[in-house]
Amino acid sequence: MTSPRKILIVDDKAENIEYLRALFVSQGNQVITARHGAEALIKARQDMPDLIISDLLMPVMDGYTLLRHWKADQSLRGVPFIVYTATYTEEQDERLALNLGADAFILKPAEPEVFLQAVGKVRLRDPAPPSQDQPPPSADDPALLRVYSETLIRKLEEKTLQLEETNRALQRDITERQRIESNLRESEERFRGTFEQAAVGIAHVGIEGRFLRVNDKLCEITGYSREELLWRTFSDLTMPEDQQLGAKARQKVLAGEETSYALEKRYLRKDGTAYWVSIITTLLRNDEGEPKYFISVISDITERKNLQEQLFRAQRLESIGTLAGGIAHDLNNILAPITMGVELLRLNPTSDKAAGLIENIERSARRGADLVKQVLLFARGFEGTRVAIRPKSLVREVEAFIANTFPKNIRFVAGIPLDVWPVQGDATQLHQVLLNLCVNARDAMPAGGELHIRLSNLEIDEQYAAMDQTLNPGRYVAIEIEDTGVGMERETLDRIYEPFFTTKPKGKGTGLGLSTVLGIVRGHQGVIEVSSQAGSGTKFRVLLPALADDTPGNQIAGDGATPTRGEGETVLLVDDDSTVQAITRQTLEAFGYRVITADDGAQAMAQFAMHAAEVALVLTDMVMPVMDGKALIPALRRLKPDARIIVTSGFSADLSDERLLELKVRHYLAKPYSASTLLKVVHDALTEKFT
Repeated sequence: MTSPRKILIVDDKAENIEYLRALFVSQGNQVITARHGAEALIKARQDMPDLIISDLLMPVMDGYTLLRHWKADQSLRGVPFIVYTATYTEEQDERLALNLGADAFILKPAEPEVFLQAVGKVRLRDPAPPSQDQPPPSADDPALLRVYSETLIRKLEEKTLQLEETNRALQRDITERQRIESNLRESEERFRGTFEQAAVGIAHVGIEGRFLRVNDKLCEITGYSREELLWRTFSDLTMPEDQQLGAKARQKVLAGEETSYALEKRYLRKDGTAYWVSIITTLLRNDEGEPKYFISVISDITERKNLQEQLFRAQRLESIGTLAGGIAHDLNNILAPITMGVELLRLNPTSDKAAGLIENIERSARRGADLVKQVLLFARGFEGTRVAIRPKSLVREVEAFIANTFPKNIRFVAGIPLDVWPVQGDATQLHQVLLNLCVNARDAMPAGGELHIRLSNLEIDEQYAAMDQTLNPGRYVAIEIEDTGVGMERETLDRIYEPFFTTKPKGKGTGLGLSTVLGIVRGHQGVIEVSSQAGSGTKFRVLLPALADDTPGNQIAGDGATPTRGEGETVLLVDDDSTVQAITRQTLEAFGYRVITADDGAQAMAQFAMHAAEVALVLTDMVMPVMDGKALIPALRRLKPDARIIVTSGFSADLSDERLLELKVRHYLAKPYSASTLLKVVHDALTEKFT
């Protein structure tokens, strides 16, 4: 030792302080003492020492914390700091102290000569002045703080275990102590296993919101590693719009008003994608009731939220469907007189000009009727009648629609051979398939382009079917729809049939078009294929099973037939819409039938009772006041079991197979119907032979 120095000794044990005081006073030094780090800082700032020797494990402020504050203080950082400890004896403890800026690390107990030599080396060192380029280690360096926290907790846990073991040794014999230790290990393993292997994310979170401990599942959910999460808070993961969610609930838990809280909010993964989580949080308190940390259980509920959204959309569509059904009924009643009226006018046109006007009116009425069917099909999944269909007729209808509604910079090209086979299907549904695919093609060509529709016959043999498990051997009609638009990436192609998936801007598409198309095609035992490349357009190919080419012409939709005249048969016509009733009556009478009318089911029963012997056929609407068709038909059957009955309605549900089977009705007319359709169904019902 050289000249006398002022030495600050910090230790919570009086015997340690007295030992060091005696040692250094005997060497001619002045000694100042403190019982913990906080007291040491106060005394050092009041009376600057030349050297500080500090224990590590102390109350109020431990030695590591004192060292951090010491090196962070501009006035104190130049004073040498020696750590003298009997508790922190491991290599990592010494490394932490030196990283925090300690000048020496001495283990208790040390021989006086050894201790004085170590102190002498520190004091004899010529300290360099503080450098502005190389500042001392930051007291708030997160890595050092984390190591410090882990070291402190480990030592506290070790001390706790030591005390527990000592207490057990005094109270129990060796066998009992071993049993308890075994139970403790099992408990720790169970806790560790539950924490680490849980199927949900679990985190211990400090009162300020920073993660203290996380499990692997939370890392998987968030996309961050364990180390990355321990640098973050819940706020760092939360979407900006959801930052304030749960703030009040959290304050209530901290205030002791609630024991836990739960909420749902949106997080951002490490890659920036948003997702939904459910969080249940409980506050853990110490024995004095002070908050220690939160325990949070986090679950990824993105899929559930997506399913809920799909359910809400489906419910919305159901409501739209109910509304559409009511509107469709009224529209069909409006269109029915127009549809039948123009056919009556065509029987006696006053001029060629009038005939042209009549044709335009008829075309518009049919287009309106088709539009109503499309709305019902989309909103309510209307299952129409499966009949033989000429695909070329469907394409011609779509071509007319495109010509009137698509932008003029889109050129429509149709390739329709004369010998295309017929198919069995619902004309309205297949019309929707073509229309949806064409509308998608239109949207893919905002700057214009070409839209091709091609029809062809295709025979699938056993060898080809073996390569494509979705096809059975047989005859098919291929319908190709190809555009020269923007095309699609592979990622988009993989998802185009998902319900509610769309690449269109919000409000421009529901995401239901192609999923509906897929459902219709599969419902017709067909197959749909797609090929596309970004920037090179898209081609859809629909394969539908073909009918035999000898299908009678009058059985194929799209083939015309001359209406059959009646022979004076009496028809009881029941409809509450006076316009529909009037035009239907005029049509029937114009083609040789005698008509008796009724405005509802009650009037119909009265008319039938008076004219039962002469009524050959009952044509009744389903939706009427007083007594509707559902009640009328069984009542008529009781009076005349073999009564021939045709039902008509603007509601698609009234004409379902289940409803017709329930009413034992074989013939029906969906409003609006044409005069030729009306006359054909009436003729079929009158000439049908009962078996």
